[in-house]
Amino acid sequence: MVVLMDPMEDPDDILRANRSREKTYMFDVGFDFSASQEEVYRATTKGLIEGLISGYNATVFAYGPTGCGKTYTMLGTDKEPGIYVRTLNDLFRAIEETSDDMLYSVSMSYLEIYNEMIRDLLNPSSGFLDLREDSKGVIQVAGITEVSTINAQEIMELLMKGNKQRTQEPTAANKTSSRSHAVLQVAVKQQSRCRDVLHEVRFARLFMIDLAGSERAAQVDRFIVLFLCMHPLR
Repeated sequence: MVVLMDPMEDPDDILRANRSREKTYMFDVGFDFSASQEEVYRATTKGLIEGLISGYNATVFAYGPTGCGKTYTMLGTDKEPGIYVRTLNDLFRAIEETSDDMLYSVSMSYLEIYNEMIRDLLNPSSGFLDLREDSKGVIQVAGITEVSTINAQEIMELLMKGNKQRTQEPTAANKTSSRSHAVLQVAVKQQSRCRDVLHEVRFARLFMIDLAGSERAAQVDRFIVLFLCMHPLR
């Protein structure tokens, strides 16, 4: 339970007893300012890797006001990588551990959504992209750049480069506030190497989303919320 209290509020003020600005929130886990990137990752996102390998789609997105640390939590820095890179590192490690029996292919894309327009952050010169539905009813972004690599350092460089292409506008809380939603999509395809086994192909997607700041000018609660969900393919 996280309780937010107004430090200027007088608990002995009877006239304002029913107008308290105190707010209570319930979470699965909470962290204070001293928590490391590794602690946040292990307590929230690490558990999704096993499900992803088993063919389940998963989504992680960071929500909160400008300046609360969403981009830092999701992207991080070279010295303190965030959820993006830590998740991919553990995914590649899990793939390596089962690569003798299974054949994998992994691809990733990185896009932004701003004013309902989609832009490829890995290839911003391609202009605005469209959503299209294929013959199987799957919604896809037409023309999005997909990168296939298992090199964590290369991925970090791509994400850092792509993040610099995000739409930004200065606010009172953050001079470099990201005003768009950034979506990192990781697609994992796997099938057995054994010819005698029934030919089964598993395909799952992991979406990791850094949402734009969602605040009101009059009142801002300074904390970040990570939402996680896992769901099977249709």
